[in-house]
Amino acid sequence: MNLSILFEKIGSYNEKLDCLYPIYLLFPEIPEYRLVQDEAYFKPLIKKYFTEVNELKKGDLLVFKFLNGFHFGIYEEKGNFFHCCKRHRLRISGLSGYKTFLKDIYRWHHQ
Repeated sequence: MNLSILFEKIGSYNEKLDCLYPIYLLFPEIPEYRLVQDEAYFKPLIKKYFTEVNELKKGDLLVFKFLNGFHFGIYEEKGNFFHCCKRHRLRISGLSGYKTFLKDIYRWHHQ
């Protein structure tokens, strides 16, 4: 999977998409959905395009569960992932600091 679009957009941000921003950059064929912190809403939408997996592979969608809700990212490789929020904009972070919050891993159906 070519993650070059994400590398090119490091530091950018789209408030409308918030933490879904890197997902829509990498998978533009996915219709934009409102970001809600309701798993019953977003999980069926994710499963239309992704399959739940147990092991990490470049380009996988990561779903994190924090006390205040959910956060999404894209696995890069070597323990790193892309994610975005208003405070940090699009960036790469080490997964080790977020591992305890990782809830689900999904892989794009069309690979």
